[in-house]
Amino acid sequence: MRVKASNTNDGTRAKISHFFRLIALSFVAVILIKSFGTGSWHSKAANQEEHHIKNDPAVSLTASKDITENEAGQDSNFVEFVFSNLDGETGKEGTLIVHLMPEWAPLGVERIKELVDAKFYDECRAFRVVHNFMAQLGLNGDPKVQKLWVRKKIKDDPVKASNTRGTVTFAMAGPDTRTTQIFFNKVDNKFLDGQGFAPFGKVVSGLEEVIDHINEEYSEKPNQGMIQQRGNEYLKEFPRLSFIKTARFVSSADVKK
Repeated sequence: MRVKASNTNDGTRAKISHFFRLIALSFVAVILIKSFGTGSWHSKAANQEEHHIKNDPAVSLTASKDITENEAGQDSNFVEFVFSNLDGETGKEGTLIVHLMPEWAPLGVERIKELVDAKFYDECRAFRVVHNFMAQLGLNGDPKVQKLWVRKKIKDDPVKASNTRGTVTFAMAGPDTRTTQIFFNKVDNKFLDGQGFAPFGKVVSGLEEVIDHINEEYSEKPNQGMIQQRGNEYLKEFPRLSFIKTARFVSSADVKK
């Protein structure tokens, strides 16, 4: 009987032991399932969010547009100037394209690119146009904008090209004083070479159609000091001035052969 009793107790103990093992295994299983849930699923959610951002049309288009515009400014050496009020006639427009020449004047080209990127030349009046000489512009119509640039002088470039008809050059008031003012040579002005005026580009399209039709009637009458103080508000006193409507980078494919 004792043996039998002993067998019964052993069976009972075995069942109890097996029951606790099942509970322990179930507890471990629950922990593992939670662990997987907070690990791999969370990573997948993060990846899906990143994928959503990368493929969001609005985000992608904005980034693409910014990159395209920046690349255009950095890579293009052609600038399209749209002039208005040619010959002093309201609404008479013409387009010219300037080929920037870094090999002639690297510092000058760098500055011009900065200014075109900033749309500085939009609405700038040709305030000094001298017959058989040149057409000068580059004082912004907003005095606040002009004030930001007037102190940003750049060093001179050595003169590597001559001031021939159609070349474009920075105006200056002495050594290392170039800022924003430029002039288009209407004729050959080679005498300027010896004075340190270094051309940075040349007109490759629109020379006769535009440069020869920038209004000369006011010659040198507009006062540069007043322009810097009052901008285009002051220049309303000279309503027939020709002016740059826009200045933008273009590709070489846009240049008329």
